[in-house]
Amino acid sequence: MFPASPGHSLCLFLLFQLTAVHLVDSHYCTDPAKFISVLCTSLATMLHVELPHVNLLSKMDLIEHYGKLAFNLDYYTEVLDLSYLLDHLASDPFFRHYRQLNEKLVQLIEDYSLVSFIPLNIQDKESIQRVLQAVDKANGYCFGVQEQRSLEAMMSAAMGADFHFSSTLGIQEKYLAPSDQSVEQEAMQL
Repeated sequence: MFPASPGHSLCLFLLFQLTAVHLVDSHYCTDPAKFISVLCTSLATMLHVELPHVNLLSKMDLIEHYGKLAFNLDYYTEVLDLSYLLDHLASDPFFRHYRQLNEKLVQLIEDYSLVSFIPLNIQDKESIQRVLQAVDKANGYCFGVQEQRSLEAMMSAAMGADFHFSSTLGIQEKYLAPSDQSVEQEAMQL
């Protein structure tokens, strides 16, 4: 067995529970090439830093100042089917030459299926609370030694953890202007 790193043994000795938090500006969502780059950076960080990991999209209140989003916010937070981003990149003459490279990058990100984001507005108390809950769950604090371990506590932590659609929808309604077009009209523009 390999000897533990000094940081690992220090964490065991002092009972630290560490979590890596990767903060990404939300304006990267407005540009498909930048968003794919952010996804690659987040994935590489998650794989190389051997800690529980939480990715955050910050400055959610400013997201539309940089441009209109091509998709709903949950597309970017849950990192749904990235082939749609490739279609957006194909419309740009510069990125047409790199279509195969972008396809391989998207395939790599989708194969690992590890990256997702939590929206963060530092001025919104509910947003900060969601981030704290995600960090506590990632590092196991909600199952900690100091707290009462019970089946009810573990089940309540597991039940409210992974499905963020309703909270993402609320954030989208709060910070993004509603579209005047129907979904079909937006799809035709692609």
